[in-house]
Amino acid sequence: MIDDLIVYFLREDFFRIVVNAGTADKDIAWLRGLLATRARKLSLEPRTDLAMIAVQGPQARAKVWRALRGTEAATAALKPFVAKRVDSEWGELFIARTGYTGEDGFEVAVTGTKAAELWRALAAVGVRPAGLGARDTLRLEAGMNLYGQDMDENVSPLESGLAWTVDLASPRDFVGKAALVDHPSSRQLIGLVLVDKGGVLRAHQTVRTDRGDGEITSGTFSPTLNQSIALARLPTGVAPGEMVRVLVRDRELAARVVKLPFARNGKSLVPPA
Repeated sequence: MIDDLIVYFLREDFFRIVVNAGTADKDIAWLRGLLATRARKLSLEPRTDLAMIAVQGPQARAKVWRALRGTEAATAALKPFVAKRVDSEWGELFIARTGYTGEDGFEVAVTGTKAAELWRALAAVGVRPAGLGARDTLRLEAGMNLYGQDMDENVSPLESGLAWTVDLASPRDFVGKAALVDHPSSRQLIGLVLVDKGGVLRAHQTVRTDRGDGEITSGTFSPTLNQSIALARLPTGVAPGEMVRVLVRDRELAARVVKLPFARNGKSLVPPA
């Protein structure tokens, strides 16, 4: 897995790709390699002049509409993972109904020189800044992978909880399909909830199961569940409801395997033990 990027279809001859900042260079290099061998008539233009502000939460869209006058009519009907270009007093905005928190909201791309001004308009209607720590607990509660931690070039979508992103059943080919068909996964990404007291689940802790060992890829303390949760890559066949043992500071603590996500709309989805 090179990245977990989003491609927006805008016209038959125009797409916008939103990549992770940390993987942008290798994404562009990989895409240009494909263009050179498969689609010489296409061009790729990096937009380093743009900035993006993500507004997330139950009131996110309403506050964006209050702050950015004229955007409600253009974006009220947007479905998830759909975007629209909107003219505004800050120039052209690219508003997408996406995010990385498990909540509803918008990601707004704007010319970089206008980003601070746009942020001040959002702050004036009550939008508050959130740090990476808050983002990490939110995305983990929502069961969302973090690139470089839960997935990277050493794992496939099939062992990262992302089998829904690839279609191996249809005859249509795509880059990487042959590799996925030839190398079926023996591992899966699944959720853990700590049962025993005395520790917090963290990345790289060993997980012992009756089918072999696995490893936690991301872990934290969940504010919504009020207990420690984690994503773990475990042998295929380990199922929700089973108990496993996590090595925390040389102690084995019991954890329960659960189906993702852990929470939605501020409420736990983890069934009682």
